Amino acid sequence: MSGMSRLPPDPISPGDLSLALRLRLASLLAFPAAAALAAVMQRGFLVLLLLAAGMMLVSWIERTRFLRAAGETRLPDPGAFWPGFAVRTGLLAGIFVVTVGVLALFRDTMLARSLGWEDAALAGGTTLVVYLMNLASARLAGRQAGLIAAQFQASAHPPGGTADGQGEIIDGEFRDLD
Repeated sequence: MSGMSRLPPDPISPGDLSLALRLRLASLLAFPAAAALAAVMQRGFLVLLLLAAGMMLVSWIERTRFLRAAGETRLPDPGAFWPGFAVRTGLLAGIFVVTVGVLALFRDTMLARSLGWEDAALAGGTTLVVYLMNLASARLAGRQAGLIAAQFQASAHPPGGTADGQGEIIDGEFRDLD
């Protein structure tokens, strides 16, 4: 096996980083878009509670992932659940009301009075899609960060050792003897 050449690592791809950022942006806009879609579909306001719960679930998963990446073993603070839920519900309600108001200018609107399978499909589908986008984004960004760290590590420690006996290193700076 020593005669086989080692393949170079995957190069750092700005396209992958750009895709990771675009996925994060799309995941931020997905729940407000679902609230506007619920208004267009003339669903009741109760779907907003399902959407806000989905937002909280995805947020909880992401916070747990960040804590694990930082080396923490604790879970996110559950005391922030209700304020976060209220803010998210208010945001979605604002988008819903504005969309229904604009639609009411052009057509008769009659909102559903109960939750239905459409509401569950809209909230569940949006939550699943956002979770998958965040997962893909985290993996893309994590791989790129690993490549950057590997390149930094390789450049900080040259394979021939420190200064190859041609000079000295003082406080991380190379100083030539000449």
